[in-house]
Amino acid sequence: MELIKNTNINFLDKRKYWYIFSLLIIIAGMFLITLKGEKNFGVDFVGGDLINIEINRKTDVQSLRKIINEIKIGSFTVQELGIEGKNFIIRLPQNTSDRVIEKLKENFGEGILIKGVSVVSPSMSITLRKKAIKAFLIGLIGILIYLTIRFEFRFAVAATIAIFHDILVVLSFLAFTGKQIDGFVLAALLTIAGYSVNDTVVIFDRIRENLRKTRSTDYLTIFNKSINETLSRTILTVLTTLFVVLTIFFFGGETLHTFAFCLIVGFIFGTYSSIFIASAIVIDWLKKSSARLKL
Repeated sequence: MELIKNTNINFLDKRKYWYIFSLLIIIAGMFLITLKGEKNFGVDFVGGDLINIEINRKTDVQSLRKIINEIKIGSFTVQELGIEGKNFIIRLPQNTSDRVIEKLKENFGEGILIKGVSVVSPSMSITLRKKAIKAFLIGLIGILIYLTIRFEFRFAVAATIAIFHDILVVLSFLAFTGKQIDGFVLAALLTIAGYSVNDTVVIFDRIRENLRKTRSTDYLTIFNKSINETLSRTILTVLTTLFVVLTIFFFGGETLHTFAFCLIVGFIFGTYSSIFIASAIVIDWLKKSSARLKL
């Protein structure tokens, strides 16, 4: 199915403007993240309070979240245990458990049982953060090696830079909107990395095909032609994925709201970076090195 046919758009001629656009977003986002410090991170990463409660009447996560939101304590998570709608685990920012318990007792009275209150150690959270970063870097190294074997080192580096670009843009938008980084965000970032490299590989594959057909060194023309030929597929892919993620964003509940938000931003900029960042970097690298691609 071709949504768009026979386009001839010069995507890469103004690539320097796209570099500037991306850099402005990332610099502003990183500045804001640095300014906020630990406030950027949720309970999963900086530690906090954990409450185990039992309610004697059936309720749900959304009802509890609505009650806790009234006291404005920042980011928190509510997890239901079992299927009866009576037992819940609530993870909160540090030193907020007393206020939350008071609010819950105000709403449920004697119908609520506080089964336990504990503290999530920050040291555990630091370990989790280090392991997450380590896993992500190992994944990137794997992608770099795979793309070097499949295409060429320039393509592999460009695709890896595009992944970093997408991750930093998503983190920047989280900072702009005041959303915190938690375990759901981490899962979203790994999903975005996979989506971004997949979209980039499709374009790179068409570039390789066209290079083999023509053996030309007019790389700007070949790259633009390849992007135009895969444009219909690119748009269909991003639209279908966005349709699903937008459904989660609007109807998936508050727990998945930040997760879906990350995916929306990540999928849009993942598509953008495949065209305007990854492909553009290869073009500029070739111009500076005056080398011929061997594919």
